[in-house]
Amino acid sequence: MRTCIYFILLLAILISGCVASFTAVVPSTILVGDLKVMPSIAWNAAPASMRPYSRRDAQTWTQDGLLLDRIMIIPAVADGETLFISRDDTAALPTFSSDMLPNELEELLESSLVTFFGEGNAVVNTFGLRPHRFGENLGVLFDLDASLTDSPDYRGVVGAFIANDLLYLMLYVAAEPYYYGKHLDEAMSIIETASL
Repeated sequence: MRTCIYFILLLAILISGCVASFTAVVPSTILVGDLKVMPSIAWNAAPASMRPYSRRDAQTWTQDGLLLDRIMIIPAVADGETLFISRDDTAALPTFSSDMLPNELEELLESSLVTFFGEGNAVVNTFGLRPHRFGENLGVLFDLDASLTDSPDYRGVVGAFIANDLLYLMLYVAAEPYYYGKHLDEAMSIIETASL
């Protein structure tokens, strides 16, 4: 009997070690690459296995689950690089250029999301482009709406700036109507106070 209990405990430990789990992001100053963000409440950071489309240095946090809400923090995108990683060789994601104008940054994200989700599977509209200062760097904020096939509608807000020819982008997106409003104030605080 005792051997059986030990075996079950060992099996449970091995299985739990194989399953990727979320990690806590505590309220503090957090460095994502060289980008400083300051959450005022705890978030849950998604493991790499749950975000295969993310750049290696990016992070994705959620409050209620990735299908309901998420904030994506994408630091230091260099000239010629994409915002996301494509696992499909046929999907050519648009690339960043360090001389992009504010409206082109808006178009870059919109095109990246549509390409990532697949043409015909997503309709993404951006709007409300406005200037914003991220520490010493002037950048932009803008909003987005997204409709995905077989998914709830989403709404989001984006902050982006270019510094030293690198793009820094923060995207909050959540299911509309409930979850978007539920975490909007905290997400806006994280985005608006980001700096190098």
